Amino acid sequence: MANQQTRNWLQLSIRCPAAMADHVAALLASFNPQGTEQGYSGFDESPEWETVSLYLEDTPATKEQLAEIETALETLRRLNPTGPTWEITRQLIADCDWNATWKKQFTPLPVVPGLVIKPSWEDYLPQPGEKVIEMDPGMAFGTGHHASTRLALELLAELCRGKLPPASVLDYGCGTGILAMAAALWGCPRVLALDNDPEAVAVAGQNILVNQLAAMIKTGLPEELPPKEQFAVVMANITTDVLLRLATTLAAATRPGGYLILAGILAGEQEQAIHRCFRELGLELAAHPRQEEWAACRFKKPA
Repeated sequence: MANQQTRNWLQLSIRCPAAMADHVAALLASFNPQGTEQGYSGFDESPEWETVSLYLEDTPATKEQLAEIETALETLRRLNPTGPTWEITRQLIADCDWNATWKKQFTPLPVVPGLVIKPSWEDYLPQPGEKVIEMDPGMAFGTGHHASTRLALELLAELCRGKLPPASVLDYGCGTGILAMAAALWGCPRVLALDNDPEAVAVAGQNILVNQLAAMIKTGLPEELPPKEQFAVVMANITTDVLLRLATTLAAATRPGGYLILAGILAGEQEQAIHRCFRELGLELAAHPRQEEWAACRFKKPA
C-alpha cells in the first residue's frame, strides 16, 4: 500500500482591534468555508484587541491565495486609517501536529456564572447548580468567547433565575445554537432556534442532539416561524443592520409582557440606533449592558 502523503497547514492570524474582529472573521471565512477561529488567543491581553485565525492547506496555490487575502485585509484596515497597526503572522503546521495544535487552544470556558462551554475531548465536573454545554469549535461565531454572546447570555440568565423560567423562547439567527441551548438548560421548556443559513441550522441541530436537548428545542429556517406566534423571550445576536431590518418581525414575535434581547451591536451610534428603533415600536428599554466594544439590550413589551 502506498504511503499516505503528509499534508501541511498554514495558520494565518490577524491581531486587530476588537471592533473590527467580526469583519475580519467574515472576510477570512469567505476564503475558507470551514470557518475561522476568533478570540481564542490573547485572553490575558487588552480587551481592545482580538485575534482571528484562518487555516489553509499548504498547496502550490496557497501563496497566491494568501496574497489575495492580505490585499483584502489591507482594504478593510483602511476603514480605520488612523488606528494602530494590525499584526499578521503565519505559522506552518505539519499534519501530524494538527490535532494537538487545534485542541490545545480550547479548554472549558465559564462564559457566564453558572454556564460552562466545554469541548468534547475535555473532562469537566460541574459545580453545584452549574450547567455545561458541550460544543466543539470550528466556525467563527457561537462558542461563547465573543463579548456579544456573553452579553446575550447574561441578559437571558437574569430572566431564567426566577421561580418560573420563560415558558417559550425564540432564538432568531441561532448560529451554533448556544443561546437556545442555554435557555433549555436554564429551564425554558419550549425553544425555537431559527437561522437563514441551512448549514447553521444543521450545526445547531447536531449540537442540540449532543447535549440531549432535542425534546425542548426545535430548529428551522425563518420562514418556518408561524406568523402570529409570540414568545415570552425573543433573542437575536446578529449585526445591527440585520436587527434594524428585522425590527418589526422581532417586536411582533414578542408577546405582551415578554422580553426582547438583542446583541451583536457596537457601542455608540449603532447602540443608539437600536434603542430609537425599538422604542418607536413601543418597547421599553429595560437593560443595556456593555462589554469591550460591544453592547446588548433587553426590551420589555408592555402587557
